Amino acid sequence: MPPLNGIICDTLTFYNKDFRIIKNLNSLLIRHVLTNDANSLLFFGRLGDGDLFSTGEKIRLIELALEITEKRVPILVGIFGNEIDGVLNQIENLGKKFEDINFMISPPFSEKLSIDAMKSYFENILGSNSFKNQIYLINNPPQFAGNEIEPNLLKNLIEFTNLKGLNDSFYNIKKCKSYIQLINKNFSVFCGLEENAQNFFQLVPLEQRKYSGIVSNISNLVNICSKLYKYALEDNILELLQLQEQINDIRNKIYEIKTNEIKEKVGLKYAFFYLYKDLISSSVNETNYINEKLYDQIDPISKERIEATLNYLLNNKQIYQLYFLGKKDLYQFDEIIKTFSNIEVLVQQGKVKKIKGPYIIDVNTLYRVKFENSQLVFRFRTDPYSLLENLVKEKLLYPFLDKSLNPNELELTQKVKEIINTKKGAYIFSKERPPIIPVCNLIYFDETKETVPYIFSVQEYIRGKPLFQLINQYINEGKNLYTKKFQNLFSNLGEHLGNLHQIKFDSYYKSIKNIGKKLKLSYSEFFEHELEEKLYEVKKNKIDFCDEIRDFYRDNRTLIDDETEYVLLHNDFKSQNIIVKEELGAIKINGIVDFDNWCVGSRAQDFIKIDYWILKPLNNPLFYRSFYDTYSKFSNVDNDFKKKIEIYKLLWLLDEYNFESELIKKSTQIDIISSSSASLENYLFEIKAIIR
Repeated sequence: MPPLNGIICDTLTFYNKDFRIIKNLNSLLIRHVLTNDANSLLFFGRLGDGDLFSTGEKIRLIELALEITEKRVPILVGIFGNEIDGVLNQIENLGKKFEDINFMISPPFSEKLSIDAMKSYFENILGSNSFKNQIYLINNPPQFAGNEIEPNLLKNLIEFTNLKGLNDSFYNIKKCKSYIQLINKNFSVFCGLEENAQNFFQLVPLEQRKYSGIVSNISNLVNICSKLYKYALEDNILELLQLQEQINDIRNKIYEIKTNEIKEKVGLKYAFFYLYKDLISSSVNETNYINEKLYDQIDPISKERIEATLNYLLNNKQIYQLYFLGKKDLYQFDEIIKTFSNIEVLVQQGKVKKIKGPYIIDVNTLYRVKFENSQLVFRFRTDPYSLLENLVKEKLLYPFLDKSLNPNELELTQKVKEIINTKKGAYIFSKERPPIIPVCNLIYFDETKETVPYIFSVQEYIRGKPLFQLINQYINEGKNLYTKKFQNLFSNLGEHLGNLHQIKFDSYYKSIKNIGKKLKLSYSEFFEHELEEKLYEVKKNKIDFCDEIRDFYRDNRTLIDDETEYVLLHNDFKSQNIIVKEELGAIKINGIVDFDNWCVGSRAQDFIKIDYWILKPLNNPLFYRSFYDTYSKFSNVDNDFKKKIEIYKLLWLLDEYNFESELIKKSTQIDIISSSSASLENYLFEIKAIIR
């Protein structure tokens, strides 16, 4: 078995006043840690932790961890002692029962040993034939009576094949450099102080970093350490520095507690209880005991600081929070997968290898699941206040994209109704009928809410990254954006949008459920109704120039009155929903995603967000020309059309202004209020620029 790498989370332990493991809390914690991308779990990793629990309780926690991880994630157990016999007894008791776990062993902690005595101490342990488990050593002299694992000693010890690595406290950089020289495919070195991780990785040669990692406490809460390790492997020094600063800032805000107990444990446990306060029952005596103890140990100011920090971390996706999906505690997604075992198409994907998420995107919660045979994205409609049609909208969209369904056919209304009423199914494009734009197959959908209490869909994972990420990467790395490949990219975007708009209807349909039906309002009446509705809301939100907006519309209303062509709209055509991949000197659009807002209307609507969020900020005439010139091959892009885009943009800006205003009213979080206020000012500026 190769040595470990990446993030070893020094996992917290929840226990009651009798020092018995609390199964449901530790289960929730383990699932949270795995969801936040830890590569390994270390239990009883601090001096003194192991002494709290009997061997039976340790076994209970290890069994729980192995059950949850299904042995897919390495487990380490900390072993501390002063006498060789005592240490060997601990290892033998656990090693015989659990052949797959690893041990992390320290020097004696009560008496400083000579170099020869230290050598004898570890050689006796490593040379024991009574267990087959892999061993990792801890080097932390201040904590272990000044006992230090000297580099020469370590050189001798690695001759034992069961010694797989060292967890070094990084107190002595010179000696740490010596340890790092020993790294190879059979021996790892870890930084035991997460506050020094960035410096540690810069000492490790790039090609050896895959055999290194961090032993982290903060990974009980956040996913940021795994991101730091990723950037270390990429040798992205700027990101390393920035993430290290963030880690140190989070540590200060979470750990800085006025208590005599270990600061990390108290602060992290309070943070965890606050994070899952809606799932952790306070009526249970065991949790009441922990709650009361934490409240006694933490002063009110520290509580407020931790809570504010958690809210910030959640909003910035530095914590992936587990979600309650079902009538029982389905915290970890592989358990949810088991509930789908009767769905043949999912069973055909093979075993689940890795799960990432949840990713919270507007009204949906997403998980990315790597199976033996594929990678899929699970999408749950988890927002109870969503205004979207309560269905998987791709099931109706896709037949239009491959022309299986014709907007002009006589039986359109009936066929749309049949598709809408189909609550389970799939849509797989055939080679003979590919979609007119790049989209992923709909592997499965279920709107019954019988398996889980949400409508959900399973779609193919599209390799690449959202367009905005690629653009930001170029900007951050100082690369030249203004190249031929980006011009070609925007030209391709114009072509894809033009192809989508080739699907034409004889009427507009804000709700796809109405496709084919005769509507009561003309398009201009519908538009005016939408405008007045939004003006009514912005007036409540203190905009005092509604009459000027109406005047602007009246001056240009003929553009809406003359609207006669209605096309299929993505209606959220922006860089987040355009997945690209750069290879062989070109940028390829691998897919367009998120059709939750698709509808039928004026083609000008689909230009709003790509213009507002990408073309305008980049302010490059070549990009404008590439995009609009290519699109003009499908439909005329004259001054009237561009003025029409401004009219629809005005409607959208009013909607966004109202949304941000309501967010401020409902929020008590300073960072959200500040961000929303800045957005309001920007929207106001844009609205005034259009009407004046």
